[in-house]
Amino acid sequence: MNITSHCLVPAACVSDPPRAEALFREQQTNLCARTDLMFAGLLVFQWLVGVMIAASVSPIAWAGSSSQIHLHVWASVFLLGIVISVPLALVVWRRGSTLSRHSIAIAQALTSSLLIHLLGGRIEAHFHVFGSLAFLATYRDWRVLITATFIVAADHFLRGTFWPESVFGTMTAEWWRWLEHAGWVVFEDAFLILACVRGTAEMRSMAAKTAQIETNKAIVEAKVIEQTAELRAKAVALVEAKEHAEAANLAKSAFLANMSHEIRTPMTAIMGYSEALLDPQQTLSDRHDALLVIRRSSRHLLDLIDDILDISKIEADKMTVEKLPTNVVQIVSEVVSILRPAITAKGLQFRIEFGDLIPKQIISDPIRLKQILVNLIGNALKFTSQGHITIHVSSRSDCGDCLVEFEIRDTGIGMTPEQIELSFEPFTQADVSTTRKFGGSGLGLTISKRLAILLGGELTVSSTFGQGSSFFATVNGGPDSRIEYLRGLTEQSVTVQATPGKTEPQIELHGRILLAEDGPDNQRLLSLHLRRAGAEVVVADNGRIAVHLARLQSFDLILMDMQMPEMDGYSATSRLRASGMTIPIIALTAHAMPEDRDKSLAAGCSDYLTKPIEKLKLLSTIARYLPTQVEKTEASTVEALPTTATAKKSGVIRSTFSDDPDMGMVIFEFVESLPDRMTTAVKFLQEQNYAELRRLVHQLKGAGGGYGFPQITEIADRVERQIANADPSAEIMDGIKELGEIISSIDCKVDLTETQRA
Repeated sequence: MNITSHCLVPAACVSDPPRAEALFREQQTNLCARTDLMFAGLLVFQWLVGVMIAASVSPIAWAGSSSQIHLHVWASVFLLGIVISVPLALVVWRRGSTLSRHSIAIAQALTSSLLIHLLGGRIEAHFHVFGSLAFLATYRDWRVLITATFIVAADHFLRGTFWPESVFGTMTAEWWRWLEHAGWVVFEDAFLILACVRGTAEMRSMAAKTAQIETNKAIVEAKVIEQTAELRAKAVALVEAKEHAEAANLAKSAFLANMSHEIRTPMTAIMGYSEALLDPQQTLSDRHDALLVIRRSSRHLLDLIDDILDISKIEADKMTVEKLPTNVVQIVSEVVSILRPAITAKGLQFRIEFGDLIPKQIISDPIRLKQILVNLIGNALKFTSQGHITIHVSSRSDCGDCLVEFEIRDTGIGMTPEQIELSFEPFTQADVSTTRKFGGSGLGLTISKRLAILLGGELTVSSTFGQGSSFFATVNGGPDSRIEYLRGLTEQSVTVQATPGKTEPQIELHGRILLAEDGPDNQRLLSLHLRRAGAEVVVADNGRIAVHLARLQSFDLILMDMQMPEMDGYSATSRLRASGMTIPIIALTAHAMPEDRDKSLAAGCSDYLTKPIEKLKLLSTIARYLPTQVEKTEASTVEALPTTATAKKSGVIRSTFSDDPDMGMVIFEFVESLPDRMTTAVKFLQEQNYAELRRLVHQLKGAGGGYGFPQITEIADRVERQIANADPSAEIMDGIKELGEIISSIDCKVDLTETQRA
């Protein structure tokens, strides 16, 4: 049984048991090797002492007159020499081995026996045995003590039996005398063995601690190396971030400088021509030209502001898109109508190409899709001075969805690989001089790429410097299984709407409006638009006055500026709503972020308009909320829904294409069909035939905007969603009623040629 196996080191101290065991074995071997050397010297020293004792005590044996060297001397010289020669040889060749220390234990026990013999069995000589055992305990190996004890006991037994004088100093001795001596040796062994076990346990503990230290050192060193690498990486990252931040700051500075130039250019024109209008010597023609320049510069300035707002919403992750039925060919038609005159004026050719299969209608955001195409074609127009611009429309199926791809090719200046990498980065120009040379905000491509991603697609570019560029915009059109495809489309499939000389639809308003606005210029401008449209206007300079007037007088609608002194529009609206006032309140604000709209609606506003206020948008928004003058009937009867023949118009609505002679006849036919459709809608509602009613309303939704009546599309879309959501029939009836009111407000007058009338 291995007693040292019970002397275990606590597990918490040993992180690497194999390493701890190896260290223990190494320490044990080193200890045994050093002890071997010590005993080698001790054995030689004892041999010399034994010879000296033999030579001094009984050097010569006499027999009468003759003498000879005593046998003790020869025993000391040769016998003891032979005994120590074996362990000495093992110390030289097998130092630290188990065999060497056991041979030393045997030699040491025999040396003690010889010395006891040489000293005549004196009791003092027996202490050499106890000293030898104590020295042997230095090995910290209890088995060595057992070997030495066995030799001592055997020697005492044999010599005590056959030669007691040599071991006990008497001629005769009791038989148990050797047991007495052996008992004292065992008594000492008990303490020495315990010391060996404890010493071994301490060695194991030290080995475990050393292993733990080595492990911790390795961990710390690895951690230091890792942290050093991390610190170096962070240092490199910080340098790169610093360089990137500096580059971004430079880019933003350049962007702001370009923006300043772009904003100041139209502002200079606006201010200059405004001053010119005050000159009394200006002719009517000069004033007309000045107003056109002011209007064009104002729209350009508004486009720049819209781009900045769009990129701000994108950077703040506030940009949202809708999922609406979108006519692909119609979107292309509208974009071509907007940009073809500018392309033609620049002397460029414009081509439209279609792939084999083109979706008739997809689910996307038509406004954002149009914005992408206008940006890309406008970008091509900006950088192309000769040649052509081509838009190629195609589609493909991807994982069950229909992807529509728009490729815009140009023969412009092209881009280098370095410029391509920067082309979609916000606030970064592919070429800093580009914006100053060609104009624009430089944000169009960035906005278009982000919008394409929001629409489930991507925007990429390939370009050759000096030869032109190709931009590829894809959008996800929805499940492929629900798509109806068109074949054989050509450029003639796109109807180009005439935009030059187009007049705004005339809207008439009837009602009393409270305008809460603190800016004198805005007061005059908005009052002018409202009064010319037929409304009565009362002006309040701030929210406090607006609340006071609204409580004293009767109004049909309130236009509420949200930023005013004394009391802002949010507080004024909240107070009016808290007092029980339910008339429509439309917010006017220069803040155009989604959270500003939500804040206005949360305060109690019915709708929301952003500054600068466009006349047509202002009047059309107000027209939706002013009370209509229709023949009063029971609210529960469906037959009372207004039609073209019965409703009195609260505001005249004309098609946005009414000045296009090519569209005149089709618009006339569409408008003529609307009363019958409304009659059919009323019939379906009475019969609760919601499936057919939804189909009819869906047709109106798709056709309304296409014929220039976005109001019809907007209301029809809402009614369709009410039917789909199984809303109460009363709400559906209200929607049909509102749709009838819009239809009754349409001005059917269109200019038809004699051929068209025929």
